[in-house]
Amino acid sequence: MQALTVAPQQRNSLRVESLPDPEPGAGELLVEGLMLGVCGTDREIVGGEYGWAPVGGERLVLGHESLGRVRQAPAGSGFFAGDLVAGVVRRPDPVPCGACAHGQFDMCRNGRYTERGIKERHGYGSTLWTVEAGYAVRVDPALEHVGALLEPTTVVAKAWDQVLDIGNRAWFAPRSVLVTGAGPVGLLAALLGQQRGLEVHVLDRVTGGRKPELVRRLGGTYHSDDVESVLRAVRPDIVIEATGAPRWRSARCSAFRPTGCCA
Repeated sequence: MQALTVAPQQRNSLRVESLPDPEPGAGELLVEGLMLGVCGTDREIVGGEYGWAPVGGERLVLGHESLGRVRQAPAGSGFFAGDLVAGVVRRPDPVPCGACAHGQFDMCRNGRYTERGIKERHGYGSTLWTVEAGYAVRVDPALEHVGALLEPTTVVAKAWDQVLDIGNRAWFAPRSVLVTGAGPVGLLAALLGQQRGLEVHVLDRVTGGRKPELVRRLGGTYHSDDVESVLRAVRPDIVIEATGAPRWRSARCSAFRPTGCCA
């Protein structure tokens, strides 16, 4: 098979190389890789800033935003040849901590988790890969052309779950959300806000290009003014920060305190 690999924490080590075809273990699917997403984490790994190879190895197969087609599935797994699947990225730590023991390993408390394509586990950036049936997610065939976006969508969905869990500790009836940043994560956050029946506002610095139109097509309102004035005009019940820029975070928090927030 062909795989996209790096030597973690070494700049300019990215290459495509030939590796032996994987052999599925007990309870594993054999999957043909169809699509791979690339995000900021991948750029950091390629830049030598981040990432860890599997224990005892020197190179790491990249890729955590995946889509593949099942070639082979074990009996009783619930999967069949031809199914579209995405692979879960994180695996719980071996101790486990309390969060991992309760199935919340994306909230691991001791940092001993592993991650496909990031931390001590090879990723999905290869023409063939295997995944445990319990860590495979079936993807609707209608979503084949965007299936690799399932992983970043789950990140945003988790943020929405946390916002609503916090809000619902008391009376909580949000009507509007402001998403700062109209990149892929911000647009996904806006889409999920629209699906929840909220009035959606998206703030980004650019005034042209595709971002304003994409927000409108999602049913939202696009803003490009400074964050303080937008917060005061919109007065959102929820703010989801999707820029990663500390300056925007500090301005947001000093200008307005919403009823729900994900930073």
